[in-house]
Amino acid sequence: MQNVHGGTIYTIAREMGVSTEQLIDFSANINPLGFSPRVNKALLQNERAILHYPDRGAYDLVCQLSRYHGIPEHSILAGNGSTELIFLLPRVLRPKKILLVVPTFSEYETSIRNVNGQVFYFKTFEQEQFCINAERLLREIRKGYDTLYICNPGNPTGGLTPHDVLLDVVKYARDKSTRVIIDETFIDFNENQSLKHLTEQFDNLYVLRSMTKFFGLPGLRAGYLISSEKNIIKLREQQEPWTMNVLAQYASIESLKDRRYIRRTVLYVQAARRKLVIELKRIPYLTIFPSAANYLLLKLDKSAPINVPQLYERLLQKGIIVRKCDSFEGLDDKFFRVAVRKYSENRRLVKELTEALR
Repeated sequence: MQNVHGGTIYTIAREMGVSTEQLIDFSANINPLGFSPRVNKALLQNERAILHYPDRGAYDLVCQLSRYHGIPEHSILAGNGSTELIFLLPRVLRPKKILLVVPTFSEYETSIRNVNGQVFYFKTFEQEQFCINAERLLREIRKGYDTLYICNPGNPTGGLTPHDVLLDVVKYARDKSTRVIIDETFIDFNENQSLKHLTEQFDNLYVLRSMTKFFGLPGLRAGYLISSEKNIIKLREQQEPWTMNVLAQYASIESLKDRRYIRRTVLYVQAARRKLVIELKRIPYLTIFPSAANYLLLKLDKSAPINVPQLYERLLQKGIIVRKCDSFEGLDDKFFRVAVRKYSENRRLVKELTEALR
């Protein structure tokens, strides 16, 4: 699996000799409304906090997360984005035989290979719209794995696996002594489907969360992990000190307090995604897969006049960056992903796609 990402706007801008303001980045799935208005005030009011080391345990943030989610403080570990925690987990847990539900985020595999874990793939299929077949997954778990990774909603597919289905998986995995790591980076749009409240009941469950996507804080790096108290203690003991900077802590706290911004984000993304899907369906040669997140997985038909690499380059010349998906296990060069952005930007994407595929 290649280690390839979206959100490389600085590199692309340098290569093109343009400013980042001249590009629209549909490869990174960030809140189209930006960050909460309360973040500006928090950063200005606490600017002198950078003269001190940050609170190592991010105590105030953990307390706010506890109130926000209704889970105990001892169940939460804050980190420098969920990516730090993705790499911390294998270093602490030392998994040997790992099952990844694919296609999925590449860093799971990278972090596992760093500790010499053996990776196996549980493939989801296009004809099933990349949904998890729970019966088939349970049969696979029976073969014996110490760790299972699931991204929900899936990245890059956007598909949401229902809470009850995942609960059955977690229960069965516990009986088979299999840890379950569920990445809920994009679950904020469907919070009622989160497994966050089950971590005290199932000590084989680890839930990854992020402030990057929904709360629009990618540059500050803020994330957290939810698990049982004993798991959190073990992870905290081996976490590097001061990984989460002080401004990220303040910005995250204020973001979580802004309920108006949270409600507005959910409604805006739902409406913008719905409208974007309707407009994309008018373009020939495109298949749009159902999504519960702020992005869409698209497939270019083989009869299209150009392929995805050519489409990528044509859009780039128009200042639009999309995410090619051939680096994802289980996908090929017919697939690409686009973020749901502001209405005006989405219209621009549709216009340029239509032109490119004419």
